[in-house]
Amino acid sequence: MQAQHPLVSVLISTFDRSRLLRRAIASVLMQSFRDFEIVVIDDCSSDDTPEVVAAIADPRIRYFRNETNVGSVHGDRAHVRRFLHELMRGQYFAYLCDDDYWLPPHLLERQVALFREHPDLAVVFGNQLSYNLTTPESYFEGSENSTITLTWDTLDRFFDLQALACKTPHMNYYKCLYPKPIMSSDEFLTHFSRAPTTCNRADGGTLYSRRHFLEAGAMETPVGSQWQAGFEFKMGPACVGSVAFLDEPALLTEIRPQNASFQRTQLEHYLDSVKSIDLALAIPASKASPARRRFLRHIRHETIRSLTHAYLGNTYTIRSQGSLGMCNADNMAHAVTVGPVARVYAREGIFPTARDVSLLWRAECASRIRTTSLTQMLRTVRHRLRTA
Repeated sequence: MQAQHPLVSVLISTFDRSRLLRRAIASVLMQSFRDFEIVVIDDCSSDDTPEVVAAIADPRIRYFRNETNVGSVHGDRAHVRRFLHELMRGQYFAYLCDDDYWLPPHLLERQVALFREHPDLAVVFGNQLSYNLTTPESYFEGSENSTITLTWDTLDRFFDLQALACKTPHMNYYKCLYPKPIMSSDEFLTHFSRAPTTCNRADGGTLYSRRHFLEAGAMETPVGSQWQAGFEFKMGPACVGSVAFLDEPALLTEIRPQNASFQRTQLEHYLDSVKSIDLALAIPASKASPARRRFLRHIRHETIRSLTHAYLGNTYTIRSQGSLGMCNADNMAHAVTVGPVARVYAREGIFPTARDVSLLWRAECASRIRTTSLTQMLRTVRHRLRTA
């Protein structure tokens, strides 16, 4: 008999994607670990979402419907905050998007076992397998609307679980995303700061300790980053506890050109990422010792610097090749350039290094901007930093 309060709570927020929601719920219900609840927040869907959820006869599903659409104004942040403070009853939680789904049936079982073995864990990450649905040959059975679900048993059609390697060019998987399965807070943050865009994978295959998450103040502010809150989900809890990583595909996420990642400009995503990094570290730093605050300040600077380098690389690609992966013209319309970088560095107190200068030069020269404008901007940055 299940306890009154389950050990694990799983949040699935949804809006007008009932056909995908059914798949996400099914991937949780197939778990070998049974002591969980599923909290579905329906953000005022206009489709048959209520009927789809009602048709799944499992008492562990709790359904909540918003009277008005919240996500269009506040994003998923509002759903997560409500879930954390009002709805969830578990000691650990996961947040699964309605268009993603879990692959291994033993995912929760392994994650809970790690928490029990290592009480200081704040997070147990699962890795992400991405399927890029961009052209007819990449679609399941030729249809971009197919809801075929890959399972742990049928995954070998596309992915080699032994070698952790994709068998199709339409999939990607970052093998050995982290250096070892159990990391201290300092080890994780240091590694993450060096490759934040690569390490900031989807959070849907991750299990969090609610206590550590709240202690870190993650997602605590009502207003914050709108599209890049993943930094808060990862860096915040990792400031107050150790981290575990399962290097196997825990989550399958289907990448489409319509996804939110491609609906804003490069510049907007860059600035939103900086905001998310700042929010992730603000509360942990405010509670830390002076030495710890200095370390977290260093992590903040290095994460923003590495993030900047990645976006400047995108700028170079856009301006030299005229394209960038699955990005459309609107997404590439405003790339990250010297001006925004200068303002971010000045505000954050980051002094430009030789590598910063080199990448800024490379990105700007790709568009044939005169080097004098770059030189002047770098002088301005240094002056503002000295007088700040």
